[in-house]
Amino acid sequence: MKLTKALSFAVIFMSGVANAETLRIGGTGVALGSISLVGAAFEARNPDVSVDVLPSLGSSGGIKALVAGAIDLSVSSRALKPAEAEKGAQAERYATTPLAIVTSSKTNAEAVTTEQLAQMYSGELAHWPSGQLVRVVLRPASETDTRILSSLSGAVSQAIKAAQERPGLISAMNDQENAETLENLEGSLGAVALGQIATEKRQLKVLRLNGVLPKPGDSSAQAGVFRRDLYIVKTQATSGTAARFYDFLFSDEAASILAAHDHTPVN
Repeated sequence: MKLTKALSFAVIFMSGVANAETLRIGGTGVALGSISLVGAAFEARNPDVSVDVLPSLGSSGGIKALVAGAIDLSVSSRALKPAEAEKGAQAERYATTPLAIVTSSKTNAEAVTTEQLAQMYSGELAHWPSGQLVRVVLRPASETDTRILSSLSGAVSQAIKAAQERPGLISAMNDQENAETLENLEGSLGAVALGQIATEKRQLKVLRLNGVLPKPGDSSAQAGVFRRDLYIVKTQATSGTAARFYDFLFSDEAASILAAHDHTPVN
């Protein structure tokens, strides 16, 4: 009799797990770590829901998948394009996180200036002050990080354009590949959001840019430009469960999680 009861309980329990609703979220790689942490908190409050955060699809890829019905919500590091809004996508910014100039923890450097960045990307400055070789890690020209870096100065913008044509430079296609390459390459130089470093526990050295270390909530002009904006995207067809997660992302609990990992919640 006891065995029968135990088996019955197991069947009921496994049935509940099998019937759990899966919430699929995908998009820009920079947001995946924070969404995973918020997703875990949401699961704790909703044990009948499983939050599945997909590998990086990119902002555009995530929005396309959402509109096509392949995922339930997407995350983006840019505002919607008019064509995306016309297809029914609706976006709201939920947080910002500073973009940082970084290098490998094995690199003997602590700071860099805008002028030095331009020289490093152009190849004019090939070594760190320690003598270590500068190893630039590029992002595609269309990426948000590239646009933000290019906004630092005309010289940096021109140097990045020239670097895209230089043979032998490493290019990372998504945020996770970018962070991993910068971690493992001694003398590396690139950009990663502080929020990604914190949520993914990346072993990267954040450099002072023009004498300033990036920090969440900084209201300076440089910080206002040098940041990643994060959006949550839904459609009119968004399910009730997805809508609840959307709302939860703007709750005090989610805000605390984000703030603890180098994000500034918008709400």
